[in-house]
Amino acid sequence: MSTLSQPQPRSAEKILIVEDTARVRVRLEDFLASHNFLTRSLPDGQQIGRIIDDFQPDLLLLDVLLPGPDGFEVLRDVRTTSSLPVIMLTACSGKDDRIKGLDQGADDYLGKPFHFTELLARIRAVLRRSKFKREEPKSNSSVEEFLKTGPVSLDISRHKLVVTAGGQEKVKGLSSLEFKLFFFFMSQPETILSRDKILWHLFEGQASVENRSLTVYVNRLRKILEELGANPGTIGTVWGSGYKWRLL
Repeated sequence: MSTLSQPQPRSAEKILIVEDTARVRVRLEDFLASHNFLTRSLPDGQQIGRIIDDFQPDLLLLDVLLPGPDGFEVLRDVRTTSSLPVIMLTACSGKDDRIKGLDQGADDYLGKPFHFTELLARIRAVLRRSKFKREEPKSNSSVEEFLKTGPVSLDISRHKLVVTAGGQEKVKGLSSLEFKLFFFFMSQPETILSRDKILWHLFEGQASVENRSLTVYVNRLRKILEELGANPGTIGTVWGSGYKWRLL
């Protein structure tokens, strides 16, 4: 059964919490409500598609260790139909789980136990990235509806990547982080972008973000390109310097 927090203003951003421990759910709801978020919570992910359609959240807080389908399975299901920003929460300390979550399309990953102030900072950062995805390109009159380099186009209005190859067009929806990273690369073709510069752009200087995470994100973008029939080497590694979007 889902629960609804205290009523908030209509303009409040909405967060869906999927957490199997009732005590943690209540604490998260109370904390987020105190910061003017509207929340709804679930003990598992079995009805998440219906709840997302009904509640229309701005962000999903998703626990990894859930009864029934675990958080990774729930994330895969969500990503088949939605680019909803997702922060995964887990008591597991292993980096493999973190990398697995990021590789499957999570926007951020936070280990338990965590300070609520850190969670709030990450939520706000992810929501800002999501807002960039929805609004920033539209507010810039110099940016066209499509950002195109070779066979790869970034559909600004629909937030999708489009690849035209062999006379066929393939399309994939992007998460807020994927969109922002594709936009950052494609708007600066053949420009060497340092790892620090990319991380600063994506995470606004959060010290907790590791360089290894960037490797995961870049590999995910390459995988998306390959899935759509584009050359994954379009995102080239410049050893000792960073990455660049190559005009192949």
